Amino acid sequence: MNNEQEHKLDERIRFVAKHYEEGRLDADKAWQQFAGKHQIHRSVSFRRYWMAAASVVLLLIGFGTYFMTERNAHEWVAVTTASGQLKDVYLPDSTLISMAGNSSIRYDVKAYGKERRVVEMKGKAFFQVARNESRPFSVYTERTEVTVLGTSFQISEQPGATDVDVMTGKVSFAATGNETDKVILTAGMSASYSMEKKGITILEEADLNNLSWKTRQLRFNDTPLEKVIGDLSEYYQVKIIDKANNPNLKLTATFNDLPLEDVLMVINQTLDTRLAPDTHK
Repeated sequence: MNNEQEHKLDERIRFVAKHYEEGRLDADKAWQQFAGKHQIHRSVSFRRYWMAAASVVLLLIGFGTYFMTERNAHEWVAVTTASGQLKDVYLPDSTLISMAGNSSIRYDVKAYGKERRVVEMKGKAFFQVARNESRPFSVYTERTEVTVLGTSFQISEQPGATDVDVMTGKVSFAATGNETDKVILTAGMSASYSMEKKGITILEEADLNNLSWKTRQLRFNDTPLEKVIGDLSEYYQVKIIDKANNPNLKLTATFNDLPLEDVLMVINQTLDTRLAPDTHK
């Protein structure tokens, strides 16, 4: 640009600066008037177009994220029992869980049965699993995992161990996170996972009263008195003591849903013992 052109530009700038009043010129209004006279259609600016498009994309991403989050969110169903309370729970596939007192179960109702059937539990429960070979049924405790296709079995957690007793069918019993420590149990078999030993042991003799809380029946077959007292204490949730201190005695008897006082009376008369509830707290 030569000196003459620079001089003219400077004069124009000074003229505009001298006569400019803020707000006097409405660019949008001027454009509308000009476009109307010349029949020109004003298109949306490139910047405004992409801002609108970006808003739509972000909105779709938001909806998609919300949908996927909601779709994959867990929806837990949890059931608990109080001391001495028994409760039956039916799962969506008609599997029946009979819960003993002081127990809890939970499962994700959204995921249950889609690929697998998974239940988490604490305490003691008896499972009658609806058979479905394409969707295995698994029960997770704090330390173990039991997997079946369709059978009936009991899981019982104690402070230092987890026991499994199989009534019908076949189950896989494993320590959590240790696929090498696994056993296959069939009807009539029992096994126990020990926290102390960090392993699973197959039990040689079945406990006749493992299901007494459910069957309401106590059975003793040449059972040592110490085991009788332990079973009675667990079943009636009352500590039983032997005031006569006769540890070498054994009992053979069956009690069908009888009150504790009647059971103690029969045992005391049969074995000449002095079994009684411990009244000391």
